[in-house]
Amino acid sequence: MSILAHLCRRIRLTGPVSVAELMQEVIAEPTRGYYPQAARIGHKGDFITAPELTPVFGEILAAWSLLYWQQAKYKTDIQFTELGPGRGTLMRDMIETVGIIGPAFLGHQPKLTANLVEISEQFVREQEKLLCGEGDTRVSPTDIFEKEKYLARTGIHKCKFRWYSLLDHIPRSGPSIYIMNEFFDALPVHQFQKTAEKGWVEIMVDCDADQDVLHYTTYRTGKAISLDHREDLLGAAAGTQFEYSPMSQRIIQTLCDRISENGGAALIIDYGENELTSELTFRAFRDHRQVNPLEDLGLCDLTADVNFRDLSQSVGEGVTAYGPVAQGDFLTLMGIGERFKQMYSSVPEEKRDAVIHAVDFLCSTDQMGARFKVMCLARSSDPVPFCFEP
Repeated sequence: MSILAHLCRRIRLTGPVSVAELMQEVIAEPTRGYYPQAARIGHKGDFITAPELTPVFGEILAAWSLLYWQQAKYKTDIQFTELGPGRGTLMRDMIETVGIIGPAFLGHQPKLTANLVEISEQFVREQEKLLCGEGDTRVSPTDIFEKEKYLARTGIHKCKFRWYSLLDHIPRSGPSIYIMNEFFDALPVHQFQKTAEKGWVEIMVDCDADQDVLHYTTYRTGKAISLDHREDLLGAAAGTQFEYSPMSQRIIQTLCDRISENGGAALIIDYGENELTSELTFRAFRDHRQVNPLEDLGLCDLTADVNFRDLSQSVGEGVTAYGPVAQGDFLTLMGIGERFKQMYSSVPEEKRDAVIHAVDFLCSTDQMGARFKVMCLARSSDPVPFCFEP
């Protein structure tokens, strides 16, 4: 049974579902979901991420991580944790970079551990091959969703790679640098609208009575999602709309618990705003084109802008949220211009246009440079992270 048929059957039995429930079903359902089964990243896929454009992005994040390890004066082995690692490209570039320049920062060759939080069997295969080489490992969807640690191998630069389905499954063993690049935008969001007649209502997804076609409708806000605590919504005019992601807030709280207890820092890199906006941003992409998110379920990437303000307000005691700063500013402070100059002069002439395109796409204000933001979570007792000083 397709995701669409399953959802329509469910809706006819129990009533409309929230946009968040739709996203969760379409994105993560083990046998039919987009990420477990059909996700495509890259120029020939549905969307492209910064690591797929150039290895310099990963080099920059690795250098920032080493700087932070130095700033915090950690003496332990270096540990990375990436949520939503995609094809493994970013983690590969970071481990390669730390393996090469780590001794210059730390005075010794660091031992490396990397935790990857992944639910896609397809991506696990790609990650394992890229990070550890060919192997005989066979990971099934059952392994991914039922075992806490479902794969462990040693790979490039003798790094110990460990795969988990949930952040909560990773042992709390010392500080870690947590990396989330275009992770939060894929998490489910609820949508709400203020009406003159009923007050706040939740925008829901219903299906036609006589055919499997989905459409939007509204329900009065239920008890599961309370808006009473939202001071920024007091006095909102009729017609005001907003999106809210409880799952994102729970993950931030989990990250804060781990950082407060064990140290480390988290980098969150994504598109979105640092304020409440009235624009509803839930949408879908296929073959790099925006399409109807209620059609072709399981074959399109579903996404919504990240509300960095909500993320920062979810930060727990003992941890400080820094930023967000514009991605272009972050990369510039980290010396991406100099690194691209080196790359430009070292590549054949026919590849130089690609170098110029990559730096422009990552840093310019009309591309990813302003649209994407970088937020950092760090223990309040540790030094202010580089690039986030007042």
